[in-house]
Amino acid sequence: MKSLRLLLGAVSIAGGLTWATGSAVAGASSPATPACVESHLRLSFGTSEGAAGTIYVPLVFTNLGPACAMWGVPAIQPVVVDRNHHVVAVGPRARNNSIGQMPVRHVVAHGRSLSDAFGVTETGNYTPSTCRPRNVSGIVVSLGGFIRHAYLPLKVSVCTRLASTTTRLIVPGNTGN
Repeated sequence: MKSLRLLLGAVSIAGGLTWATGSAVAGASSPATPACVESHLRLSFGTSEGAAGTIYVPLVFTNLGPACAMWGVPAIQPVVVDRNHHVVAVGPRARNNSIGQMPVRHVVAHGRSLSDAFGVTETGNYTPSTCRPRNVSGIVVSLGGFIRHAYLPLKVSVCTRLASTTTRLIVPGNTGN
């Protein structure tokens, strides 16, 4: 009886190894969608919408290359460009509103888009001493290994003492929702 259990255990383990090896080989032999590359992506803004003191400006990532995969939360920094054409950060980066959520791996076909609902809270919602508002000339966007540092012009007012901008996980389409 003990020999029979050992034999069944060995067959079960061997079967599991064969199954695992078979599935790994099958996965390795099928072509995977490559990660998107910066040179194939175009950044732009979608149509903005307002709600309860916040303006949402969709940040749109359009794939101009072959099908590729992207995921994550963009890091967005409000900036000004000084007289010498240097980009200078203004206030904190946009606050990530997707903390604790798992990023979804999106496969993006040629000509299709993913987007982020970049939120800009009205600086008048805060006291001047809490906020210290300042006008910016644009934002610098980075997204994992997909976008390193892309500048987009955007004239808005942001707080310099607290994060008055938000970002979240990218989603399919061009609305950020």
